[in-house]
Amino acid sequence: MAPAFDTHSGAAAPRLRIGRWRTAGLAAVLIAYLAATAYVAHTDLGLQSLVLVAAVFGILAISLDLVAGMLGLYSLGQGGFFGLGAYATTILANDYGWNVFGLLVLVLAATGLIGMAVGAMSLRVSGLYFAITTFIFTLVLTVLATDMVTVTGGLQGLLGPAFPDFPADLEWLGTPLVWCIMLALLACLGLVWNIRHSPLYPILLSIRDAEPFAEAAGARTAAIKVGVFGVSAAMAGGAGWLFSFLGVVSPSQFDWSVSLNVLVMVLIGGINTSIGPVVGAMFVSMFPNVVNINPWLQEIVYGALSILAITLLPDGVVGIARRALARRAGGIAPVADAASAEALPAAPTVAASPTSPRDSEVIVECRGIEFGYGLGPKVLRNIDLAVRRGHIHGLIGPNGSGKSTLANVISGRLTPHAGEVLLKGIRVDGMPASSRSRLGLRRTFQAAQLVKELTPTQNVMVGLFDRVPRIVGRAPLWPMLASGRRDLSAMQRRASEALSLVGAGDWTARQVADVPHGIEQLTQLASVCVAGPDIIVLDEPATGLSAKEVRHLAAILASLKTQGVTMIIIEHQTRFLFPLCDRVTVLNAGEVILTGSADEVRADPVVRQVYLGE
Repeated sequence: MAPAFDTHSGAAAPRLRIGRWRTAGLAAVLIAYLAATAYVAHTDLGLQSLVLVAAVFGILAISLDLVAGMLGLYSLGQGGFFGLGAYATTILANDYGWNVFGLLVLVLAATGLIGMAVGAMSLRVSGLYFAITTFIFTLVLTVLATDMVTVTGGLQGLLGPAFPDFPADLEWLGTPLVWCIMLALLACLGLVWNIRHSPLYPILLSIRDAEPFAEAAGARTAAIKVGVFGVSAAMAGGAGWLFSFLGVVSPSQFDWSVSLNVLVMVLIGGINTSIGPVVGAMFVSMFPNVVNINPWLQEIVYGALSILAITLLPDGVVGIARRALARRAGGIAPVADAASAEALPAAPTVAASPTSPRDSEVIVECRGIEFGYGLGPKVLRNIDLAVRRGHIHGLIGPNGSGKSTLANVISGRLTPHAGEVLLKGIRVDGMPASSRSRLGLRRTFQAAQLVKELTPTQNVMVGLFDRVPRIVGRAPLWPMLASGRRDLSAMQRRASEALSLVGAGDWTARQVADVPHGIEQLTQLASVCVAGPDIIVLDEPATGLSAKEVRHLAAILASLKTQGVTMIIIEHQTRFLFPLCDRVTVLNAGEVILTGSADEVRADPVVRQVYLGE
């Protein structure tokens, strides 16, 4: 079903020039950053302390933005991981003489693993409950650090270890701790920038805003959330390792108020932006030193400014600046690099053949499916369904008859209480939705499950998640890898081709929030088709479409059928559905009342009475 992609483009030269200018700009920024670091490394201790504290909190803010901005998980546990890193470094270095660089590896590994454990438990809930769970983690650690006086020094704290000096031949570089902290901040910024420019970024945002969409594309959303939370925790622990060299380590520096301050840093600077958290950290950490007034009045001024910044600048300082630059540039979206010499392997297609013995093969089968929500009556009762390869099978019935519930059972969103679901002869009723996508099953949703702030092209790229190897593992280094750049280019081209095939090719650069409803529905369909599935479940695909758009959709589905794609379509518009269908199943009150051809269903008196109102 996937088209062959041309790997050559007449626009390659201009895009190559744009890439060169971008590389030159990044090189200039890097040189300026290193020059500023060298200046700070040779300046007085007062300025060094101010800059280094801001840099450490910048790393801490980046660690929070990694989960809050990209996954929508507002963690108040960053202070706890921060404290773990600082105390572990201080105690093991001072009392046991451990090498501080060996401790860095230990701290990153330990806080990352603890973060994954906390995440695995906390992610069973979401929203406010997740924040409260992580807040309790920080609170417990603060209490332990306060009470364990013989180990942690109690409220007085512990004097942090000394950072090693440069070798004699490198002393000209200045203060070594300055270079260590500033390079660590640069590494964290690079990590986040690489993720934001990899195919993992749309996946993370889809997990945040449209998790069923990500699951249907093959993403193991729970594992990804736990893994990213672990990386965030390790980054916070690393910030604690750095902070231990700046002076005294005490419980007050890691309590719940620190976690709240880090959240304020992210919100002021700009959530889900590369440098926004650092900008916010500079403001929050430097404010008490720059505004040196009565402490009580200083807190009032700081609080008032924070509230004004969050309420008047919901996108943060960097978000406002980014929008202003976009308007000045005329709103031109970045163009995908189409100069790649390699494309992704062609998506699998199935050629339809009227005489093929596979035409009679049952590719989707439900046997005795039963399902109910809570203690209420069963929504599905003893449902049997058989869908043959290459057929379009319609599901109709009045509202509340169980059509969408059955679609969710088939696609893996729901687990039946009884019965079996088979795909290609394989029993899958115990498998999650992400595993069923690997068997060639994809689906759309009645209400479009898309990420509004991304373009249609980026949303369609989500559909290629399980068609591209090691997206998650390569993401931290993606733009630096030749294979990553080639794969990203091929994914962008394939997504654009899929949008063109469904008739939405003129909307590839607009945000989904700015496109009409019909284009949203076509984007959903393109995100399914781009992966070359064998089976597609469509839940009311014609909802909200105009008559012209419905005819266009019917033509697309008929074309997919000629390519051998099996479809299960839930729809109320029988004028649209019946001409497409080979078979139609009618549900009423959670039971199958008839399965037959469209003409048989149309002529059945029970169906006419129950569904057609005659």
